[in-house]
Amino acid sequence: MNKWGARDIAFAGIIAALYAVLTISLAPISYGVYQIRIAEVLTILPFVYPVAMIGLFVGCLVANIFGGNGLPDIIFGSLLTLLAGYLTYLTSKIRSRKISLILAPLPPVLINAFGVAVYLSLITDMSYLFVVQMVGIGQLVACYGLGLPLLYYLVSKKIGFLNRLSLGK
Repeated sequence: MNKWGARDIAFAGIIAALYAVLTISLAPISYGVYQIRIAEVLTILPFVYPVAMIGLFVGCLVANIFGGNGLPDIIFGSLLTLLAGYLTYLTSKIRSRKISLILAPLPPVLINAFGVAVYLSLITDMSYLFVVQMVGIGQLVACYGLGLPLLYYLVSKKIGFLNRLSLGK
């Protein structure tokens, strides 16, 4: 990754704001064991725009401040999102484009299902494996059901605002 400039930082800020606004405005379905965090659709962006991983981290941090699950969610939830963003970025390095596209949404699904469930099961006093399943289902809906079509669209378009910016490249 190259050194990021003002345009990249602004883009990361836009992603952070989008993530936070989507999560907070859809709060009834964004937090807890039974969640479909629609903002997670944005977690595919590091595949195409590496600077997005910073925006996702900041957006998740801000959103989790309002989530009511306390410091573990604010700290670990945000760090897990950063890790998932980085791993999504790494999937773009897989030689087979078809395989890399199919795998791109997988890191946020697995990282959040297994990672968030660690502290969320303790907070809610629910079984870890049950929380893994519930968070995982929500992540599958957001990342594969919504995120994968968005990723295919972004990769297929060679024109448009985001591609002209060539952010993080």
